[in-house]
Amino acid sequence: MIALVKKYNSYVESLPKLIEKSDYKLEFFMKKLDISKPTLYRKLREQAFTAKEVEVLTRLLFPKEALRHEMLEGIEQGRRDYKEGRIKTSNDVRENIKKKYGL
Repeated sequence: MIALVKKYNSYVESLPKLIEKSDYKLEFFMKKLDISKPTLYRKLREQAFTAKEVEVLTRLLFPKEALRHEMLEGIEQGRRDYKEGRIKTSNDVRENIKKKYGL
């Protein structure tokens, strides 16, 4: 567990350089985090981002990895649903669409 915390802290320390090297301007990060410019600079300087802000920044800095992670999570959820019997046939789905949209 300690190794995980150290790795996280190391990552948070690397965020200023990662942001600087990214193709985005600071205004982009300010807007996505919904914080002011002075607040962003303070958080960068003091490494004071919340866990949620670190997650948002990571998704912005590594969009391909974020998409891959989301897709793999969706696949895993689908497998769990299938194993637990939470499935619908294509006919059921079509019928629901017809009812919902009056087709």
